[in-house]
Amino acid sequence: MQALRLTGKEQFELVEQELPVPEDHEIAVRVAATAICRTDAKMWRSGHRDLVMPRVLGHEVCGTIDEAPGRLFAVWPGSACGSCSACRSGRENLCPEMQITGFHRDGGFAERLIAPRSSLVEVPKGIDASLATLAEPLACAIHGVKQISVRRADRVLIYGAGTLGILLAVAAINRGASVLMTDPDAEKLAKSAAFRSRYAIETDEENADRLFDIVFNATSSAEAFESGIRHLEAGGRFCHFSGLGSAPVHPGTIFSELHYRELELAGSYGCTRPDMRDALRLLARYGHDLGFLIERTIRLEDAPSAMETILAGKDFRQVIEFK
Repeated sequence: MQALRLTGKEQFELVEQELPVPEDHEIAVRVAATAICRTDAKMWRSGHRDLVMPRVLGHEVCGTIDEAPGRLFAVWPGSACGSCSACRSGRENLCPEMQITGFHRDGGFAERLIAPRSSLVEVPKGIDASLATLAEPLACAIHGVKQISVRRADRVLIYGAGTLGILLAVAAINRGASVLMTDPDAEKLAKSAAFRSRYAIETDEENADRLFDIVFNATSSAEAFESGIRHLEAGGRFCHFSGLGSAPVHPGTIFSELHYRELELAGSYGCTRPDMRDALRLLARYGHDLGFLIERTIRLEDAPSAMETILAGKDFRQVIEFK
């Protein structure tokens, strides 16, 4: 089979390699589509704590299996132990033995991959392969919304209008919240104008006087983190959804705000299999309005040339399609 293998920093090789023989709990997946996210591009540029090269990247994957012709499956990228305290409490994303497709094991930048059978979640009819690659990032957004307990009538502020910002908005709106998004990139905001209009999502780059019940950082900006804390109502809730690219300039102020105004700060990392199932249900409901998030479809051999663009953060998803 053909695979795109990361062999070193900024070094991809298009190779022919044998697919490993699946173990009893595993299955071979014929990849239909794999989205490229900024995490993939960052691993190409500078590696990752969980990455040992050579590695086939790609964790936003959907495909087919030989024993169920005509059916499409999204792949939950995790593989948890199932027996630790995190797994037993339904927090398998925090399993200390977690093995992630595209990080610890070869992923979807290939014609086929091996996945645990338990990681396959069937895609509802009417959702095509490219759109189904949004299941994993949408599952992460759903997980964040659950972590911070978004409720009906909550006023939500989202920093960042990229793919994850849009999907966080979908997950929050589905719970009955109202959403305002902010992003310094006017061109990126313009790309989602029709979607935002349809779902009454506000944008306000001058929201200095507005306060919100919940804030998400769907950006790595430390400035957004500090600004978000300031824009919470007393007793408000902040979801630390995206990792920060640098440390906040005034961390003491953040802790003072948490203390004096009784703010809640919750982290959100990855997603669980139930989150994936919920994501596919939401894709079935909102997918007809989310096609704009698939910026373009490309061939496997074109993926290396897309990395710089993806790192720049100007586009939504680029998706590798396998015919």
